[in-house]
Amino acid sequence: MSTKARQIIMMVDDNKANLTVGKAILSEHYDVYALPSAEKLFQFLTHVTPDLILLDIEMPGMDGFEALTILKGDRKYCDIPVVFVTAKSSEEDEYEGLMLGAIDYVTKPFSATLLLKRIENHLLIEQQKAKLQDYSDNLLKMVQKKTQQVSGLQNAIISTVANMLEFRDNETGWHVHRTQFYMKALIERMIEKGIYVQELLTWDLDNVLSASQLHDIGKIAIPDAILLKPGKLTDEEFAIMKTHTTKGCAILSSLNYTQDPEYYDYCYEICRHHHERWDGRGY
Repeated sequence: MSTKARQIIMMVDDNKANLTVGKAILSEHYDVYALPSAEKLFQFLTHVTPDLILLDIEMPGMDGFEALTILKGDRKYCDIPVVFVTAKSSEEDEYEGLMLGAIDYVTKPFSATLLLKRIENHLLIEQQKAKLQDYSDNLLKMVQKKTQQVSGLQNAIISTVANMLEFRDNETGWHVHRTQFYMKALIERMIEKGIYVQELLTWDLDNVLSASQLHDIGKIAIPDAILLKPGKLTDEEFAIMKTHTTKGCAILSSLNYTQDPEYYDYCYEICRHHHERWDGRGY
Protein backbone atom coordinates (compact mmCIF):
# COMPACT_ATOMS: atom_id res chain seq x y z
CA MET A 1 0.00 0.00 0.00
CA SER A 2 1.49 3.36 -1.07
CA THR A 3 2.00 6.10 1.49
CA LYS A 4 1.13 9.72 0.88
CA ALA A 5 4.15 11.79 -0.19
CA ARG A 6 5.37 14.18 2.48
CA GLN A 7 5.24 17.89 1.86
CA ILE A 8 8.50 19.67 1.12
CA ILE A 9 9.86 22.68 2.98
CA MET A 10 12.97 24.62 2.02
CA MET A 11 14.59 26.46 4.91
CA VAL A 12 17.06 29.20 3.90
CA ASP A 13 19.41 30.70 6.50
CA ASP A 14 23.11 31.54 6.49
CA ASN A 15 23.41 30.43 10.13
CA LYS A 16 24.25 26.72 10.28
CA ALA A 17 22.96 26.37 13.85
CA ASN A 18 19.58 27.79 12.85
CA LEU A 19 19.38 25.33 9.94
CA THR A 20 20.26 22.40 12.23
CA VAL A 21 17.64 23.36 14.82
CA GLY A 22 15.00 24.12 12.19
CA LYS A 23 15.55 20.84 10.36
CA ALA A 24 15.35 18.90 13.64
CA ILE A 25 12.00 20.53 14.41
CA LEU A 26 10.47 20.07 10.98
CA SER A 27 11.86 16.74 9.78
CA GLU A 28 9.40 14.68 11.82
CA HIS A 29 6.55 16.08 9.72
CA TYR A 30 8.07 17.25 6.41
CA ASP A 31 10.87 16.63 3.96
CA VAL A 32 13.26 19.51 4.71
CA TYR A 33 15.95 21.08 2.55
CA ALA A 34 18.30 23.16 4.73
CA LEU A 35 19.98 25.71 2.44
CA PRO A 36 22.70 28.18 3.52
CA SER A 37 21.95 30.94 1.00
CA ALA A 38 19.40 32.37 -1.43
CA GLU A 39 21.70 31.38 -4.28
CA LYS A 40 21.48 27.74 -3.14
CA LEU A 41 17.71 28.10 -2.95
CA PHE A 42 17.46 28.98 -6.63
CA GLN A 43 19.79 26.14 -7.56
CA PHE A 44 17.53 23.64 -5.79
CA LEU A 45 14.36 25.20 -7.21
CA THR A 46 15.42 24.12 -10.69
CA HIS A 47 15.07 20.49 -9.53
CA VAL A 48 12.58 20.52 -6.62
CA THR A 49 9.39 22.51 -6.08
CA PRO A 50 8.67 22.95 -2.36
CA ASP A 51 5.26 23.39 -0.74
CA LEU A 52 6.60 26.24 1.41
CA ILE A 53 9.82 28.27 1.86
CA LEU A 54 11.13 29.54 5.20
CA LEU A 55 13.36 32.47 4.34
CA ASP A 56 15.80 34.48 6.42
CA ILE A 57 16.25 38.18 5.58
CA GLU A 58 19.78 39.08 6.67
CA MET A 59 22.12 36.96 4.56
CA PRO A 60 25.36 37.76 2.74
CA GLY A 61 25.09 38.18 -1.00
CA MET A 62 21.40 38.04 -1.85
CA ASP A 63 19.21 38.95 1.13
CA GLY A 64 15.70 37.66 1.79
CA PHE A 65 13.92 40.71 0.40
CA GLU A 66 15.76 40.41 -2.91
CA ALA A 67 15.17 36.65 -3.08
CA LEU A 68 11.44 37.11 -2.44
CA THR A 69 11.24 39.77 -5.14
CA ILE A 70 12.78 37.36 -7.64
CA LEU A 71 10.47 34.53 -6.55
CA LYS A 72 7.33 36.60 -6.95
CA GLY A 73 8.49 37.91 -10.31
CA ASP A 74 8.93 34.44 -11.82
CA ARG A 75 5.77 32.61 -12.84
CA LYS A 76 7.43 29.25 -12.09
CA TYR A 77 7.88 30.18 -8.42
CA CYS A 78 5.43 32.99 -7.69
CA ASP A 79 2.78 30.69 -6.18
CA ILE A 80 5.13 29.07 -3.65
CA PRO A 81 4.19 30.43 -0.18
CA VAL A 82 7.07 32.16 1.61
CA VAL A 83 7.36 32.75 5.38
CA PHE A 84 10.06 35.08 6.66
CA VAL A 85 11.86 33.67 9.73
CA THR A 86 14.25 36.38 10.87
CA ALA A 87 15.80 38.29 13.76
CA LYS A 88 14.64 41.57 12.17
CA SER A 89 11.64 42.44 14.31
CA SER A 90 10.81 46.03 13.37
CA GLU A 91 7.34 46.89 12.13
CA GLU A 92 8.84 48.40 8.96
CA ASP A 93 10.68 45.18 8.08
CA GLU A 94 7.58 43.09 8.66
CA TYR A 95 5.49 45.46 6.54
CA GLU A 96 8.04 45.36 3.70
CA GLY A 97 8.12 41.57 3.76
CA LEU A 98 4.35 41.28 3.61
CA MET A 99 4.15 43.89 0.84
CA LEU A 100 6.65 41.90 -1.22
CA GLY A 101 4.40 38.84 -0.99
CA ALA A 102 5.38 36.88 2.11
CA ILE A 103 2.40 35.14 3.73
CA ASP A 104 3.78 35.40 7.28
CA TYR A 105 6.60 36.91 9.34
CA VAL A 106 8.12 34.94 12.24
CA THR A 107 10.79 36.50 14.46
CA LYS A 108 13.68 34.64 16.06
CA PRO A 109 13.97 33.10 18.53
CA PHE A 110 10.76 31.23 17.72
CA SER A 111 8.72 28.62 19.55
CA ALA A 112 8.97 25.25 17.83
CA THR A 113 5.33 24.46 18.62
CA LEU A 114 4.08 27.77 17.22
CA LEU A 115 6.25 27.53 14.11
CA LEU A 116 4.96 24.04 13.35
CA LYS A 117 1.37 25.19 13.85
CA ARG A 118 1.79 28.23 11.61
CA ILE A 119 3.36 26.09 8.89
CA GLU A 120 0.54 23.55 9.23
CA ASN A 121 -2.08 26.30 8.91
CA HIS A 122 -0.44 27.88 5.88
CA LEU A 123 -0.06 24.54 4.11
CA LEU A 124 -3.70 23.74 4.85
CA ILE A 125 -4.71 27.09 3.34
CA GLU A 126 -2.65 26.34 0.23
CA GLN A 127 -4.28 22.91 -0.08
CA GLN A 128 -7.73 24.49 0.18
CA LYS A 129 -6.76 27.09 -2.44
CA ALA A 130 -5.61 24.31 -4.76
CA LYS A 131 -8.87 22.41 -4.25
CA LEU A 132 -10.90 25.55 -4.93
CA GLN A 133 -8.86 26.20 -8.07
CA ASP A 134 -9.43 22.63 -9.26
CA TYR A 135 -13.13 23.00 -8.52
CA SER A 136 -13.22 26.31 -10.38
CA ASP A 137 -11.36 24.84 -13.36
CA ASN A 138 -13.67 21.82 -13.48
CA LEU A 139 -16.72 24.05 -13.15
CA LEU A 140 -15.45 26.23 -15.98
CA LYS A 141 -14.97 23.16 -18.16
CA MET A 142 -18.50 22.00 -17.33
CA VAL A 143 -19.91 25.43 -18.19
CA GLN A 144 -17.95 25.51 -21.45
CA LYS A 145 -19.17 22.03 -22.34
CA LYS A 146 -22.77 22.94 -21.53
CA THR A 147 -22.42 26.18 -23.51
CA GLN A 148 -21.15 24.21 -26.50
CA GLN A 149 -24.09 21.83 -26.16
CA VAL A 150 -26.58 24.70 -25.99
CA SER A 151 -24.86 26.42 -28.90
CA GLY A 152 -24.96 23.20 -30.88
CA LEU A 153 -28.64 22.77 -30.13
CA GLN A 154 -29.31 26.40 -31.10
CA ASN A 155 -27.50 25.95 -34.40
CA ALA A 156 -29.35 22.69 -35.08
CA ILE A 157 -32.72 24.36 -34.46
CA ILE A 158 -31.81 27.35 -36.62
CA SER A 159 -30.54 25.07 -39.38
CA THR A 160 -33.77 23.07 -39.24
CA VAL A 161 -35.90 26.22 -39.47
CA ALA A 162 -33.80 27.47 -42.38
CA ASN A 163 -34.14 24.15 -44.18
CA MET A 164 -37.91 24.23 -43.68
CA LEU A 165 -37.95 27.62 -45.35
CA GLU A 166 -35.85 26.30 -48.19
CA PHE A 167 -38.19 23.34 -48.71
CA ARG A 168 -41.10 25.76 -48.92
CA ASP A 169 -39.30 27.98 -51.42
CA ASN A 170 -38.16 25.42 -53.98
CA GLU A 171 -36.63 27.98 -56.34
CA THR A 172 -33.07 27.07 -55.34
CA GLY A 173 -31.57 24.06 -53.59
CA TRP A 174 -28.97 24.38 -50.84
CA HIS A 175 -29.41 28.15 -50.90
CA VAL A 176 -28.81 28.54 -47.14
CA HIS A 177 -25.61 26.51 -47.22
CA ARG A 178 -24.29 28.42 -50.21
CA THR A 179 -25.11 31.71 -48.50
CA GLN A 180 -23.00 30.72 -45.49
CA PHE A 181 -20.15 29.59 -47.74
CA TYR A 182 -20.17 32.81 -49.75
CA MET A 183 -20.38 34.99 -46.63
CA LYS A 184 -17.39 33.24 -45.09
CA ALA A 185 -15.37 33.54 -48.30
CA LEU A 186 -16.35 37.20 -48.72
CA ILE A 187 -15.47 38.18 -45.14
CA GLU A 188 -12.12 36.38 -45.26
CA ARG A 189 -11.29 38.02 -48.61
CA MET A 190 -12.26 41.48 -47.33
CA ILE A 191 -9.97 41.05 -44.31
CA GLU A 192 -7.18 39.82 -46.58
CA LYS A 193 -7.63 42.88 -48.82
CA GLY A 194 -7.83 45.30 -45.89
CA ILE A 195 -11.48 46.29 -46.51
CA TYR A 196 -13.36 47.27 -43.31
CA VAL A 197 -10.82 45.20 -41.36
CA GLN A 198 -11.23 47.01 -38.03
CA GLU A 199 -14.98 46.39 -38.05
CA LEU A 200 -14.85 42.83 -39.38
CA LEU A 201 -12.32 41.72 -36.77
CA THR A 202 -14.80 42.67 -34.04
CA TRP A 203 -17.35 40.22 -35.45
CA ASP A 204 -17.88 36.72 -34.11
CA LEU A 205 -17.64 34.92 -37.44
CA ASP A 206 -19.29 31.72 -36.16
CA ASN A 207 -22.27 33.73 -34.93
CA VAL A 208 -22.49 35.74 -38.16
CA LEU A 209 -22.53 32.59 -40.29
CA SER A 210 -25.07 30.94 -38.00
CA ALA A 211 -27.29 34.04 -38.07
CA SER A 212 -27.13 34.16 -41.86
CA GLN A 213 -29.26 31.02 -41.97
CA LEU A 214 -32.26 33.10 -40.90
CA HIS A 215 -31.89 35.79 -43.56
CA ASP A 216 -35.07 34.61 -45.36
CA ILE A 217 -37.17 33.80 -42.30
CA GLY A 218 -39.66 36.49 -43.39
CA LYS A 219 -40.68 34.31 -46.35
CA ILE A 220 -42.86 32.44 -43.86
CA ALA A 221 -45.26 35.38 -44.17
CA ILE A 222 -45.27 35.50 -48.00
CA PRO A 223 -48.29 33.83 -49.64
CA ASP A 224 -47.58 30.62 -51.56
CA ALA A 225 -49.13 32.11 -54.70
CA ILE A 226 -46.29 34.64 -54.79
CA LEU A 227 -43.47 32.65 -53.21
CA LEU A 228 -44.00 29.62 -55.46
CA LYS A 229 -45.10 31.43 -58.61
CA PRO A 230 -43.19 29.86 -61.55
CA GLY A 231 -43.20 32.97 -63.72
CA LYS A 232 -42.11 36.57 -63.30
CA LEU A 233 -43.76 38.50 -60.47
CA THR A 234 -45.88 41.53 -61.17
CA ASP A 235 -44.87 44.85 -59.65
CA GLU A 236 -47.53 44.40 -56.98
CA GLU A 237 -46.38 40.85 -56.23
CA PHE A 238 -42.73 41.89 -56.13
CA ALA A 239 -43.63 44.66 -53.66
CA ILE A 240 -45.13 41.99 -51.39
CA MET A 241 -42.10 39.72 -51.87
CA LYS A 242 -39.78 42.52 -50.79
CA THR A 243 -41.58 42.75 -47.46
CA HIS A 244 -40.00 39.44 -46.39
CA THR A 245 -37.07 41.48 -45.02
CA THR A 246 -39.19 43.61 -42.70
CA LYS A 247 -41.54 40.74 -41.88
CA GLY A 248 -38.51 38.66 -40.92
CA CYS A 249 -37.34 41.43 -38.59
CA ALA A 250 -40.81 41.56 -37.03
CA ILE A 251 -40.63 37.81 -36.38
CA LEU A 252 -37.20 38.17 -34.80
CA SER A 253 -38.37 41.11 -32.67
CA SER A 254 -41.26 39.04 -31.34
CA LEU A 255 -38.79 36.49 -29.98
CA ASN A 256 -37.54 39.06 -27.42
CA TYR A 257 -34.20 37.24 -27.44
CA THR A 258 -32.11 38.83 -24.69
CA GLN A 259 -29.78 36.00 -23.60
CA ASP A 260 -27.39 36.66 -26.49
CA PRO A 261 -28.06 40.19 -27.77
CA GLU A 262 -25.02 40.15 -30.06
CA TYR A 263 -26.32 37.07 -31.87
CA TYR A 264 -29.78 38.61 -32.12
CA ASP A 265 -28.29 41.78 -33.64
CA TYR A 266 -26.53 39.72 -36.29
CA CYS A 267 -29.78 37.93 -37.14
CA TYR A 268 -31.73 41.19 -37.31
CA GLU A 269 -29.22 43.13 -39.41
CA ILE A 270 -28.73 40.29 -41.90
CA CYS A 271 -32.45 39.71 -42.20
CA ARG A 272 -33.18 43.43 -42.67
CA HIS A 273 -30.41 44.32 -45.13
CA HIS A 274 -29.51 41.21 -47.11
CA HIS A 275 -31.04 42.68 -50.29
CA GLU A 276 -29.17 45.98 -50.09
CA ARG A 277 -26.73 46.77 -52.91
CA TRP A 278 -23.52 48.74 -53.14
CA ASP A 279 -25.11 51.06 -55.70
CA GLY A 280 -28.09 51.74 -53.45
CA ARG A 281 -30.62 50.07 -55.74
CA GLY A 282 -31.39 47.20 -53.40
CA TYR A 283 -34.15 47.02 -50.83
